[in-house]
Amino acid sequence: QAEWTFQSKITNPEFMSIKDAEKFAKKVYKSKTWSNLWAKSVEEDVGRIFNNYPTVVQSKSRSKKLAGSTDGKVVSLDLISGLNVYTLLHELAHTLGHMHHGRSFRQTLLTLVGQFMGAKEKKTLKEEFKKKKLHSGDAKKPQEFDKWVETKERLEKMRDELEMDYFEFLTLCKERGVDESKWPSLKRFANLRRQLMNE
Repeated sequence: QAEWTFQSKITNPEFMSIKDAEKFAKKVYKSKTWSNLWAKSVEEDVGRIFNNYPTVVQSKSRSKKLAGSTDGKVVSLDLISGLNVYTLLHELAHTLGHMHHGRSFRQTLLTLVGQFMGAKEKKTLKEEFKKKKLHSGDAKKPQEFDKWVETKERLEKMRDELEMDYFEFLTLCKERGVDESKWPSLKRFANLRRQLMNE
């Protein structure tokens, strides 16, 4: 959906034929941007060293829903809905070792869009990803072990304090004859406790 909205907001140049799409792809392959992205993909998968120039062909089936597809070596474009720059770049991003729609795929796609469609288009696409909570920045680095232990101990202490307060609260309820059916669950108690602490 993020990509559909993006395409409705930008000018997406169309190709007159598969040959035109092939020419554009060759232009992409000759760029420094492609060379850098391809080199990075080879570092992660040395088997990709022979797949640096995917072939662009006409899709065998026609569909308005499936504009393009790829097996990593060949990009197939639908003649009805796939003969445009964005669809080609989308599929080329897949061929760079990202046969999914995760974070690394979105990062690669944004790089290609920025280089071959424009900075404005890249910004618009990034904004649409963000609206759908699709992360495209670098993943957060895992905590160092000492920091992780410190966080774990702090959370365990908070949990122990919560359970002690909850037990004392239930004891008070019992002493005052409050019907057990009205006693709050630990989760409910935690929410009420947090609200009181924030007031």
